[in-house]
Amino acid sequence: MFAASGKGKVGEKTYVDKNLPTFPTLGDKQLAYSISFDWDAKFGIPGAFYIKNYMTDEFFLVSVILEDIPNHGTIQFVCNSWIYNFNKYEKDRIFFANDVSFYFYDTQILFSKS
Repeated sequence: MFAASGKGKVGEKTYVDKNLPTFPTLGDKQLAYSISFDWDAKFGIPGAFYIKNYMTDEFFLVSVILEDIPNHGTIQFVCNSWIYNFNKYEKDRIFFANDVSFYFYDTQILFSKS
């Protein structure tokens, strides 16, 4: 959904909680981390997220998975992208959900406004 400003609704910042030593789909030389955040149901279903890398070294972000979203289940963000230190970007990096229903919903909103 879009706020009155025409931009998406953005929640509070959060940070990596901890390394997950085991994860079912973890490949060789891959790491998994958990991230916790407060989610407001009034925001709707998460369709995108911003990311900032505060480390000096870049890392390759494979995907982000949100689990147990009420009335929706799991949302996967396929990223497959290098994330460099935030000083190398003019704007925050953004990734969108790998779910065509989000794009259909947004298209419906755009058509109804025109």
